[in-house]
Amino acid sequence: MNRITRILLVDDDRTCLRMLKKILAPMQDCEVDAFTSANIALEKAIQAEYDIVISDYMMPEMDGITFLKQYMKSQPRTSRIILSSYCTKESLYGAVNEAQVMRYIEKPCDEHALRSIIGQVIKERAHAQPAASRSNEMLSIIQSQEHIIAHQAKEIDKLKCSVA
Repeated sequence: MNRITRILLVDDDRTCLRMLKKILAPMQDCEVDAFTSANIALEKAIQAEYDIVISDYMMPEMDGITFLKQYMKSQPRTSRIILSSYCTKESLYGAVNEAQVMRYIEKPCDEHALRSIIGQVIKERAHAQPAASRSNEMLSIIQSQEHIIAHQAKEIDKLKCSVA
């Protein structure tokens, strides 16, 4: 059984959100949440973990770069994608450099291209997962060893006190 990929969509345009959800619906093992409010999406990010977040660039509450930078604070490992019908070179630099966006998708987006991009991101995340898992295992082993060493140090101190 494959792991479910959770995707968060943020765009103030309800029609665009419906279109994106419709495009992503055929993708197996994907669960999609969509919000028209960047602030509400940020609140949701505190409650639920997502693998991929796709944000529009031009929104009334805050731009996509600001949203993604704030989003990174609660979920830094989420893959970030920016979606826009109008994006300057400067805003693209900001997206990549400040919000660490890994993909830019131009509106209107081709449904096959969008599914392909999401599929690529899912594969990239799957390849990165084992390395992160090994890092967590090593951290756990180190912490366990530190606990054993601390316990042995206490035992040595007790023995020193009883000998003295």
